[in-house]
Amino acid sequence: MAEVKWIKITTNMFDNRKIKHIRKLPEGNNMVLIWIMLLTMAGRCNSGGFIFLTENIPYTPKMLADELDFDENVIRMALKVFEKFGMIYTDEDHLSIPGWSEYQNEEGLERIREYERERKAIAREKKSKSEKASSGFSERKNNVENFKNIYEKYEYIGQCQELYDCIMTWMEYKDERKPKTSNHYSSERGMGTLLNHFIEYTQKYGIDQVKSAVNDSISNNYQGVIWDRIGSTPSKNNVNHSVFDEWRKS
Repeated sequence: MAEVKWIKITTNMFDNRKIKHIRKLPEGNNMVLIWIMLLTMAGRCNSGGFIFLTENIPYTPKMLADELDFDENVIRMALKVFEKFGMIYTDEDHLSIPGWSEYQNEEGLERIREYERERKAIAREKKSKSEKASSGFSERKNNVENFKNIYEKYEYIGQCQELYDCIMTWMEYKDERKPKTSNHYSSERGMGTLLNHFIEYTQKYGIDQVKSAVNDSISNNYQGVIWDRIGSTPSKNNVNHSVFDEWRKS
């Protein structure tokens, strides 16, 4: 949350009957000082009058005593007086100042909050773009480019040229297929799931049956590879099992 550099305090604050009464109590002047400090804390939080360490961590009397440099008993007494006079409100340990808008220019504070929301949104967008750029994977690229950028993470594919060529055939088909919304591999996770399928079916049934399933899916203009067209009898043709086993251990 953006930090607020100022809060409004009325010039006739000490003419207020509640403040006058508090000052006459034991530790009264200290309690008035604590009240002003609570107002500044609410402004710093900039959350409609709520006072907290973080949005998920409310202040305890001990925490307030440590932060404001007062004895904990004085803090507890002040909070009890403030709540009695309706100057603060506590709900499940969350501390807030009722009628906060009466003290402050809420329109100005809302502009600060809006600025902070926009700043965080821009920061998240920049981080997302940076992460995609560093991985070499982009939703704007086509399937062929994305496959080339990711396949080296799957050592088994690099060790089996026929499998690489088979996957490339499928990627080229997906890029040519209309409409472009048929592209389901625009995320690294989606592409990774597909490549794992290619590897596992090649290991189990052999590259020839995987190539046949891909060619059959393309000839029928299917949106995805129809893996259940692969025969039920496992095959060992053209499979380097030692490479696959090493890949699965990594």
